[in-house]
Amino acid sequence: MRKNPERLAWVVLLTSFFICIGLTVAVPLGVRAFILFSQVGQNVSLEVERGPMRVTWAGRGEPIAIAEKRDDIPERTIVTTDLTEGRLVMHAPQENDLVVASVQLYNDTEVVLSSARSPRFSISQLPHQVALEMLNGRVRINVSGTEDRPTTTEVQTPHGVITLAEGSYEVKVNSTTEVTVRQGQAEIHVGQQQMSLAPNQRAIVSNGKVSEPLPAVRNLIANGDFQAELNGWTTYSRQADPEQPGGNIGIVANEGRRVVDFYRDGSNHAEVGIRQEIDYDVRDFASLELHLAVRVISEDIGGFGGCGSLGSECPIIVRIDYEDIYGSESESLHGFYIGEPQSGWLTYEWAEPVQEGNWQTYDSGNLMEELAEAPPALIKSLTIYASGHSFHAMVTEVELLAQE
Repeated sequence: MRKNPERLAWVVLLTSFFICIGLTVAVPLGVRAFILFSQVGQNVSLEVERGPMRVTWAGRGEPIAIAEKRDDIPERTIVTTDLTEGRLVMHAPQENDLVVASVQLYNDTEVVLSSARSPRFSISQLPHQVALEMLNGRVRINVSGTEDRPTTTEVQTPHGVITLAEGSYEVKVNSTTEVTVRQGQAEIHVGQQQMSLAPNQRAIVSNGKVSEPLPAVRNLIANGDFQAELNGWTTYSRQADPEQPGGNIGIVANEGRRVVDFYRDGSNHAEVGIRQEIDYDVRDFASLELHLAVRVISEDIGGFGGCGSLGSECPIIVRIDYEDIYGSESESLHGFYIGEPQSGWLTYEWAEPVQEGNWQTYDSGNLMEELAEAPPALIKSLTIYASGHSFHAMVTEVELLAQE
């Protein structure tokens, strides 16, 4: 080629030309692909409701005990609960810390945070994405998003893969995998099999097979997620001193969910609440369980926490009014509070302290067994109220689940 400089010149010229054309095409395409498909990690926090919880950071090293809320949980982190409970919360970056998913961890559960990613740039059409590996136990997953960008969540269990759209779900893993859809839609993949679950349906995955869609347990509460504002609920408010400000009830958005908000800033006793009439005969049911999510942001009763001197002024109390099998009217109570009560104040067994500002899930257990001395025959109503002087609290996911 040295003997033919013209040929060398043409080779150099053509090579340069094709490199230039390649760069002219490849660079814009590469930039476009980076903008459209590049992702960043979400901000994941671990809220401890009943601790400590065992955590293995990024799947490496020895487990450590976590007793308080921790932010910036890395991917591949393994969270294990024994007799403890907590919550993983995924926040989308660059969107005002929007909560795109939350995972309630019940006791005896082990979950791996496989990944939690969001698009790097707002122009991208990719959804927020969360991937979990559930080894055993029970979780409740809430998936949320915005009109502009949905969220998809994938849960891998020893028996299959579950893809969740926006909604509310429960997944149990032991010798089988059980998936229940409260709201939304779930896709179950087991080998070549695929099944879709609609709201109020569940399915069991075992031995490489998926059962036919089964009915979920019956929920006796209507509009317990407050998607229809306060339809189906009646409100009330009363206070000891009419000169003091009354309590307020409203529906607000919080962590991608609709919640009922109870607020008052005053002194002397006041109570504000919502009630739903049920009037449902439950004598043929073997199980009856109350479920809700509660958040107590603040409370002040004469400078103290707790539930007041008589033990009846909790910032959130749930009351089930019922008639037992002997025809007597009775009630079942459960309250939540923060802070320390004054020395000498009453504290009933049905009231429990919760972490200030954190969402906490409550499951009553089987009320038919707990009230076995005089089991409910007719559930008359359910009331949720805030009581005290100054309080700010929220409630959502209200369910009264009955199963034959």
